[in-house]
Amino acid sequence: MTTNTSRIRILTAARGLFFKHGFEKVSTDMLVKEAAVSKATLYRNFANMNDVLKSVAEAEVMRFTADTPPQIRSLCDLRTALSEFGTRLLSFLNLPDTVQFVRLIHEEARDNPEVGRLFYHAAHAKTLENISQIFRRAQEQQLVSSGADAPDIAEDFLALLEGLGIIRVQLGVCCFPCDDIEKRVIRAVATILAAHACGGAAHQT
Repeated sequence: MTTNTSRIRILTAARGLFFKHGFEKVSTDMLVKEAAVSKATLYRNFANMNDVLKSVAEAEVMRFTADTPPQIRSLCDLRTALSEFGTRLLSFLNLPDTVQFVRLIHEEARDNPEVGRLFYHAAHAKTLENISQIFRRAQEQQLVSSGADAPDIAEDFLALLEGLGIIRVQLGVCCFPCDDIEKRVIRAVATILAAHACGGAAHQT
């Protein structure tokens, strides 16, 4: 069994165990048994259980991240990149297992703030960086004003995409964060370009 195969098996097993038992109740013994690997293999791939959680969260982000960074040479490229990113993100957030995983992390973080910190940096901060890269490329092409930092624009864009959806789910107001993905993405892209596109570029094609 290769290291890569072992790592995938461990992450798959860990994700399932975290769903079933919660992070704090999953021991290394439980994990190696579920993944059918040795402890030596586990520690060859991960420093500790916190590292496993971090890697599981990073793998979640990869589920909606594009394989290659988008090329941003025109406003049309930027619109497309933002629309595709938004659609992938909201579609991912609307998956039942994603909703369950987010609930799990929020519950765990109440008693173990380190879990919340790890998940934030591995998932939310990584997502913020991915979209920041798109805005940086747009600024280099002078499609987006350099008056604001790319991460600030990216955070505004994420807020427009997600709205209060996750909060509604956490409070049991609804089952899924977004009921009309296309409409929300169109509105978010139009709003962010109206605020930051250079010289009226938001209305160009």
